[in-house]
Amino acid sequence: MAKTGMVIVSHSEEIANGVVKLASEMANDNVEFRAAGGTGDGRLGTSAMTVLKAIESLSKCKSILIYCDLGSSVLSSETAIDMIDNTLLRAKCHIVDAPLVEGAFFGAVEAAASDDVQKIITESDNARNLHKN
Repeated sequence: MAKTGMVIVSHSEEIANGVVKLASEMANDNVEFRAAGGTGDGRLGTSAMTVLKAIESLSKCKSILIYCDLGSSVLSSETAIDMIDNTLLRAKCHIVDAPLVEGAFFGAVEAAASDDVQKIITESDNARNLHKN
């Protein structure tokens, strides 16, 4: 089974790192995580360059799933994907429309068992139906 890459994009470096820590507890060696939180200089916000570096570091993965927290994190991720010159790498990238924490967690569980990108995305999306009471 090929590795799946997961990039966690948050306005907060601490949140991105925390989600990576949580989701990686449910994964195995089939999943590689990268946190892409904050602006790169300690401020809150997002950086397309930080996301791009995370994506490029996962270039050997079969697919790269990008989980975002809020609006501009999606824009930064889209910009990062647009900046990729390598069409094969660009084709591996998928922005997942799922809740950040729960989606990454469910996705990590599925990616530990399968490298089927559509199954992983579907499981991530199913996280939005998780009821907490």
